[in-house]
Amino acid sequence: MSEENAGASGTSAAGDPENPGYLRFQTASPRPYRSFLAWLALAVAALSLFLPLSAGGIWDPPEREVAELGRRIALNLLGGQALSVDGANNEVPTRSELGRGELPFTSIAVGFRVFGLHDWAGRLPLALWAVLGLAATYLLVERLADRRSAWFSVLVLSTMPLYYVQARTMLGDVVTMASLALSVSGLALGVFERGPGRGPGGRALAFALGCLGALCAVLSRGVLIGLAVPALSVGLTWLCLRGAGLARRERLGDALGLLSLLGGAAAFVAAWLALLHAPESAGPFSLLLGSAVSRPHVLPTFDHVLLQLGHALFPWSAVLPVALGALLRAPKVVDPLAGEREAALRLLSLLVPTVALLAYGLAAPVIGPTPFAAVSMLAIAVALFARDFERGSDASRAASMVVCAFAVLLLVDFKNFPDKALSAFSVSDVHFPDSFRTLAEQLLEAGTLLFSAAFFFLLQERSSHDDVRFSGREYLAWPRRLHELWAGNLQFALVVVEAALIGLCALGFLGEHLPAFSRLGAVAAGPRRVALYGAVAVPLLLAAPLLLTLVRDAFRTLFDPELATVFGQRPIVARALSLGLSRGAFALFAGAGFGLCLSLGFYPRLLAEITPKQVFDAYRRKAHSGEPLGILGPGAASATYYAGQNVPAFDTPARALDWLTLLPTRRWLVIRENELPTLNASYRARGNPPRNLPVLSNGSSEHLLVSNLLGDGPNDNPLARFLPDEAPKPSRELSANLGDQLDVLGWDVLDLEGRSVAAVEPGRHYTFVIDYRVVQPISGSWETFIHVDGFQRRYNGDHPTLGGRYPFNLWRVGDFISDRSDFSLEPNFGAGRYRVYFGLYNGNRRLEVRRGQAEENRLDAGFLDVR
Repeated sequence: MSEENAGASGTSAAGDPENPGYLRFQTASPRPYRSFLAWLALAVAALSLFLPLSAGGIWDPPEREVAELGRRIALNLLGGQALSVDGANNEVPTRSELGRGELPFTSIAVGFRVFGLHDWAGRLPLALWAVLGLAATYLLVERLADRRSAWFSVLVLSTMPLYYVQARTMLGDVVTMASLALSVSGLALGVFERGPGRGPGGRALAFALGCLGALCAVLSRGVLIGLAVPALSVGLTWLCLRGAGLARRERLGDALGLLSLLGGAAAFVAAWLALLHAPESAGPFSLLLGSAVSRPHVLPTFDHVLLQLGHALFPWSAVLPVALGALLRAPKVVDPLAGEREAALRLLSLLVPTVALLAYGLAAPVIGPTPFAAVSMLAIAVALFARDFERGSDASRAASMVVCAFAVLLLVDFKNFPDKALSAFSVSDVHFPDSFRTLAEQLLEAGTLLFSAAFFFLLQERSSHDDVRFSGREYLAWPRRLHELWAGNLQFALVVVEAALIGLCALGFLGEHLPAFSRLGAVAAGPRRVALYGAVAVPLLLAAPLLLTLVRDAFRTLFDPELATVFGQRPIVARALSLGLSRGAFALFAGAGFGLCLSLGFYPRLLAEITPKQVFDAYRRKAHSGEPLGILGPGAASATYYAGQNVPAFDTPARALDWLTLLPTRRWLVIRENELPTLNASYRARGNPPRNLPVLSNGSSEHLLVSNLLGDGPNDNPLARFLPDEAPKPSRELSANLGDQLDVLGWDVLDLEGRSVAAVEPGRHYTFVIDYRVVQPISGSWETFIHVDGFQRRYNGDHPTLGGRYPFNLWRVGDFISDRSDFSLEPNFGAGRYRVYFGLYNGNRRLEVRRGQAEENRLDAGFLDVR
């Protein structure tokens, strides 16, 4: 009998020596498992919080502004004279400049003062604050529940994106999260930690630590979040338990509970009055609200925080709806005092997020949205859900289905609205980098698939040693049933369909590779592809019940409570399987693994794409001694953290280009991607013959490193694919002109490898290329249309010319232009020859075709063969 089943079928002992008062089942967790769990949680926390500290670079302006304020505090108040930056503001910041409590800024300042002006130096103190939050969470759960639940909580919290992202970026709100965790932990232990061995001295000390945590939270985000939320939550928990008769009378606990309730209520009322009397426009800093009043232009709705949490806590947000509901379940304990303690923890895990949600909802219209700080209690809710499953609590099969449904829903949201992936940063007015979008979708899809599959199969049933597994009779039942359906006609029909699909695939293969069968290959490429998919899908569909049964049996064997018996008591196997992993623990590990992958891969890569760190790293690698570096636009302050020197900044592309080309010696310039078109056009105008601006690093989609000299390396200018230095040679040449401004040189169709193709297949992806030569300056803004007509069908390839990346006013006489657009014909395009038209349009007007065959100012470009 396993721990998981013991709740339903009984127990074999009254308690657990390590956690008195809790049910101990026949397969009590061995000591190697307890050590493994502890080391695993610590390792995951260390990797998640510290490993990527300097992987992403400083985000300008959100992080850079906070870092600058921390630098000024370290310079003036901590004696860090070496942190002075020429040309920057080096004065002591005021509270109005900080815009919130000073504790996060002071923490960053300490890092700068001790280690110098580096990005990791400012982030290290915040990561240490996050460790404090983990320790407070562990202590709370270990004292009110048990040690295994505590390690589960650490594992979940350290892999929640909102928590580790705030810990590894100089945004500062992890200080609030850690302080709130410390405050709730201390206050709750003072009120609810009743029982033998829990003396009043220790509880009073815990309550004092809770008050210290509340003070730190007040110095981070004000009285409403820092004091009202933890104190009121603990007080309401005490009141509910006492009112429901779930907590017995106890003088110290009742006094501290009443004190928490009154203090939290008073703080909440004071903050509420401050919200009511907040000025309509920007006002001074308010300690009650923890912020200067800065009403957002678009007021957040009541569900803003819920939307933030859904994406900022992924994948754990998919588990939270089920986990929060499971908190209402009574814990399986035999000691009444242990039951009281865990009941308090469960109710606290519900009330703290609820009160916090109320506080954030009330404050958002006045101070704008801020990161949700009560994440530690949400982590505890998930941990208790997994622990309950281990201890044998009743669980519905629908629970795992709900988790999978929410995971898929959030994945679809990430794909449709990529900016949601930035929710963990809680920064407004930012967009997701296009260069990372495809890879991000692939990472999220793979992780969500594995996470959902693990939760679905692990929590669908409980394991028992008597469960049937790998039974030949059970595996043969489905083929026999299929053979008997409709007197065997269904099986015969499926065989015929599969044979037809395989035959169609074979004919298509022969048509593509043997000249004698070439007509077969040209009949219909789309249906052949559908036949190939169908030929693979039909056997998989038929084998699905057998595969699912195989997976079920594998899980039943892996989580058999008597694994050693299954493997014949072989010592090596017994020792290897002595960890006693349960289904609930393994489901938790699957979520933690996905969260850790996001922590070490997804979010560092995302931050690297939107910060200039990669281009500064490229400058250090490629530049020689004495080659100066400049920056176009704001950001000279953040450049100081990377370059280790004062970097000149330029406010216009013209001034930046003048500086860049002033001397024949090599110079370097950091620019934003949206400034490249103007700078590139000006650089081309100064060259004879015109050449594209040398780009030596385009690793980031937001920032580029350019130089006045190309050197030995390739030019990574992303505009080079649109602006070839030499005249292009299209395979389908034309002699045409549009509006006396553009000579049309021809067009091409390229496959995914960039090779010109004579024919296309429906459903496959290609690139349509139109080559021009500019003969006169072009005014206005024109988009490109492409029509592929024939057999009463039309493919409409309207798109922004050059992807909208190089406006027409930058096109200079003599430039060669290659407009590229991706296209794929629909499957209903049958084999045949289609006529191709293209041109430029603006609204209802088309640029006139002055030379070449045309129809209604659509240039007749010839034919495109479809196979």
